[in-house]
Amino acid sequence: MRSPPRSSVFPPAAVLLLLAALAVVPASASAADSSFRNPVAPEAANGDDSPDPWIFLDDDRYWLTYTTGDGITVRHSRTLAGLASAHPEQLWPRPGVLEPDDRCCEVWAPEIHRMVGPDGPRWYVYYSAKGSNDEFAHRMYVLESRGNDPGGPYRFKGRLEVPQPFAIDATVATIRGSDYLIYSGGDSFTPTSLYIAPLGDPWTVAGPPVEISAPTLPWERVPFAINEGPEVLSHGDLLHVIYSASWCGTGAYSLGRLTVPKRADLLDPATWAGAKHPSPVFAKAPGRGVWGPGHGSFFTSPDGRQSWMVYHATDEDRGCFTGGLRTTRAQRFHWRGDTPRFGRPVGLGTDIAVPGGDGTVAVQSEDAVRRTGVRRAIVVDDRRLVGYEGLRVNPRDGRFPGLRIRVPRTGPGALHLRLLGGREAGPVSRRSGGRRIGRRSAGRASERPIDLGYGGIRLQRGDRVIRLRSAAPLTLDQLRLGPRR
Repeated sequence: MRSPPRSSVFPPAAVLLLLAALAVVPASASAADSSFRNPVAPEAANGDDSPDPWIFLDDDRYWLTYTTGDGITVRHSRTLAGLASAHPEQLWPRPGVLEPDDRCCEVWAPEIHRMVGPDGPRWYVYYSAKGSNDEFAHRMYVLESRGNDPGGPYRFKGRLEVPQPFAIDATVATIRGSDYLIYSGGDSFTPTSLYIAPLGDPWTVAGPPVEISAPTLPWERVPFAINEGPEVLSHGDLLHVIYSASWCGTGAYSLGRLTVPKRADLLDPATWAGAKHPSPVFAKAPGRGVWGPGHGSFFTSPDGRQSWMVYHATDEDRGCFTGGLRTTRAQRFHWRGDTPRFGRPVGLGTDIAVPGGDGTVAVQSEDAVRRTGVRRAIVVDDRRLVGYEGLRVNPRDGRFPGLRIRVPRTGPGALHLRLLGGREAGPVSRRSGGRRIGRRSAGRASERPIDLGYGGIRLQRGDRVIRLRSAAPLTLDQLRLGPRR
């Protein structure tokens, strides 16, 4: 179950402490050269979270979609760190169009796949939804793009017909030239098992589903027996189905793994006997402030050399329908032979090297401020910010303390500043050599995170200082240098 209760929205926390009381030092080279921090998609300005994240790359651009309520939205950015500020765009239903009542509500876990249909390659969106009067009667549906843009427009293609009354979390994969649907289903939301079925085309099930996993182990039954959120990983001679187990309302929510030979008959139940790893392969890390990691996706870095995982998690021992806000996280994983090794969840506030080929240099404002002028800055805790920390800076004669950033290489780039815009925020300028370069307004009708782009900037390798001017105080989140495209 996915939709967060609106009563779980937390107001921004109060200011924690004066930065002047801290021993402020520049970020290390490894942290500052090319890094980002989780969550990739923090809490939105209206309190929404971002569970069940699906990230993929197309044309050197990251695309993100996730559970948002009664529709499907998408964000996209040239860099992974840029997704935090990317504007959510309504993918479905189309503006001004209402969905039929039988699939109007609680739209869960959308995924966007490139598949070959009768008319050639298209983008297909797989999602779950229910009727307005249904309780646990979700079904799975498919949209097809009209062209070659993953952002649409889309048209409705149909419902995936399977025998279970409750069917969610559809994913698809092409394995040895054949297309398969893998999903979670049952008589109600619990117990649920995982099933695989052949596809005749991207929206038509062509044969009876085969159960591949049931929640039989103790760690899959906390407090409800659930297997859901399947995703496919293929490497070498092995095929892996990574899935989520237990209830998403608890911190016990975690990832499991099924592994079978890639050349096996995937529609033979005997293939899946003994396929389950006996323990979770990715679970909570209370010491790092991470609970309930699960239901995500996988992607390969832009340079094609690294494997990455995406998942949602909370920073408290709560989850869906219990007051926990699940945000989108990402981290690299590795392979041991043909088997994935995910390690442990990375805590908020930890710098993570960006995916290879990403080209991002992102520094958190609380790390970027120089020692001079720190008496005019305080660290704030706000769930809308990357890493949940930012810097409240008061100008002196319109000037801010310099922001230090380490540039790894000389060349062209683009400067972005992530901050809280609002009614009291005014224009923010960048200064260089005593001249004003770029003037962007941070004023907005309501306070929310925004991304101010200052266009092209010529970067010189080494430690550099970015200087800003504004007449009003600002809450700064992140300074980011991205590729100039």
